[in-house]
Amino acid sequence: MPRVAPLIAVPLAAGALLAGCGDTTTVQVTVTVHTGTGATTATTPVTGSTTGPVEATLEQRLPPQGTIPSLRSGDVLSKPTAASMVTALYSANDPNIPAATGRLLAGGYEDGVLRDQRGTDDTTGLTLMRVYVYRLKDHAAAQAEVDATTAELKSTTSAPMTDVAVPGVTGAKAVRITPTLGGQKAVVLYVSFAAGRDVFGMQAFARAGAKLYQAQILEAAGSVYRAWG
Repeated sequence: MPRVAPLIAVPLAAGALLAGCGDTTTVQVTVTVHTGTGATTATTPVTGSTTGPVEATLEQRLPPQGTIPSLRSGDVLSKPTAASMVTALYSANDPNIPAATGRLLAGGYEDGVLRDQRGTDDTTGLTLMRVYVYRLKDHAAAQAEVDATTAELKSTTSAPMTDVAVPGVTGAKAVRITPTLGGQKAVVLYVSFAAGRDVFGMQAFARAGAKLYQAQILEAAGSVYRAWG
């Protein structure tokens, strides 16, 4: 499954909000990002008949809430169309929206879900974490979208960034970005990978000096990949 580049708003004063949430006091940073959290259990247990495999829903494939410290619970939002997923991940009027929507449609977009979780104390831990997953027609389409969105991120973001390895996750792309906003530094971790025909995104945002929980997020990516790849 492909993934889309999101425009994220990282606030410098109050709580973090993603672009499109209506907070006029935030400073926006365009980063193509995917999010996630680390855990030894990748998903909510799925029950069903013992005589055959049970198909987990996309929501059940997300990392469980509570696996990354310093976060409140968040609602899971349905994104049944390519346009609805792109709208959630990109800022309004982003010039990359038509191309992103076109890629998802060409990749056979079927369905998707997204969850945002705000931090309990952004002075010491995460400000915001976003995780999402959406389904394309096959694994090749999913991996192609992972590659395309990461390339888009790197070509459109001027802030310093460093590639990050995601142990045990074949084809994963991850970068750590350090933008400066209004004189204050922030840190963004972007992780994207394909598991089967699903594209997973994990995005974590923190103030400089606060804990990003990078190791736990990368562990979560590995748990999800092992469960559903």
